[in-house]
Amino acid sequence: MKEDKGFNNYYIALILLAAVLVVMMFVSNNAGGTVVEVGDNVTMDYTGKLLDGEVFDTSYSEIAIDAGLYEPGRPYEPLVFTVGSGRMIEGMDTGVLGMKEGESKTLTIPPEKAYGQADPTRIEVIPLIDETPIEQTFPRITEMPAFQFNMSFGTEYEVGDTVQLPGSTINLTIVDMGDIVNLSFALNVGESFSSEDLPWDETVVAINSTHVTIRHQVEVGDVHNFQGTPWNTTVIDITDTNMTIRHNPIPDTTVQTSYGPIQIHFDETGITLDQNSFLAGKTLVFDVKILSIEKGDAE
Repeated sequence: MKEDKGFNNYYIALILLAAVLVVMMFVSNNAGGTVVEVGDNVTMDYTGKLLDGEVFDTSYSEIAIDAGLYEPGRPYEPLVFTVGSGRMIEGMDTGVLGMKEGESKTLTIPPEKAYGQADPTRIEVIPLIDETPIEQTFPRITEMPAFQFNMSFGTEYEVGDTVQLPGSTINLTIVDMGDIVNLSFALNVGESFSSEDLPWDETVVAINSTHVTIRHQVEVGDVHNFQGTPWNTTVIDITDTNMTIRHNPIPDTTVQTSYGPIQIHFDETGITLDQNSFLAGKTLVFDVKILSIEKGDAE
């Protein structure tokens, strides 16, 4: 009987030891809490830098101020995104996988997992000093889709009526109407006109049944602005046939257009207009901190 009792105690002890080991393994595996997986909704603070330490974006207002990036009115707050949804660059999506709530980490992301390499077809260079004809010839008849005509002028017009081109002093006579509306420039030799799309006034110097020739009304020393450009342009020479203009340099800047942001850079000979992201071709360094994880659908 004593041997049986001893064996039973030994057997019970083994069961208790196994149970303790299972509990310890479970606690060990879950000691760090929830980790980030694909499909999770993550709330994260971040600071994005280049390899030289230059900060280009952050969720902290104080860091933005120190870096000279602060934008009044912008909410500086944690970023919320779904991991793997494609909203973030690939290096960020994969870099936060396995992180825990409260954990901080530095992610170094190469261009191929960030914004890719710069596309040379999205870069244009124009001369700093350019020579252009002082006169310009264009067809007297112009075509416009009917829907565009209706949007620009209205629907109450008929053939023979005259309309004025929006934002200008240019009159057009309706020649034909259908799916395509044909319009004739109602101009006379010696007449001058202006348009918000043109940097200077124009004067009609010749006209016939098919074409109109105009001359740019400029003088040496005139300073003009081309629509959509943040720099101004000076006329530096005029001949009987040509005019020479110089685009006046400005510090590097980025302008927003209907085609997206364009980076502008002046050098000694030209102006580089770059439609690539300013982060294209660069290795990015992100200091991130996971604030919360909301489990989502891994699929």
